Amino acid sequence: MFTLDSNILIAYFNDDEKIIRQFSNWRKNNVCFFISVIAQIEVLSLPGLTFEDIYKIKRFLREFTIIPLDVQLGEMSADIRRQHRLKLGDSIIVATAQLTNSILITLDKEIIKKTKKIIKVKSV
Repeated sequence: MFTLDSNILIAYFNDDEKIIRQFSNWRKNNVCFFISVIAQIEVLSLPGLTFEDIYKIKRFLREFTIIPLDVQLGEMSADIRRQHRLKLGDSIIVATAQLTNSILITLDKEIIKKTKKIIKVKSV
């Protein structure tokens, strides 16, 4: 099981061949994906999206289990943000991986460096 950072999703939509190949492999292996509601918001709020882009993104996001922000996740995010000095969005994404006991997939070296002791995290 994986939690995907928004930068992985954005790379996919920007036609990053490495990320597209990795998604193809994951799909072949029936991998279960989680994303935080914050990743959903970040992807759907990219500047310059057309109605067609938004439709494609929403259709693509149906493949994932989207974890909503609730009191438990909010408290976990606050602890992570305070202890590891992450941005709010990043702390919510890290807390999502922690809550779901999944591996966080990210391209963000700062998240990898700051959180590798509390969650399983790797880059593609």
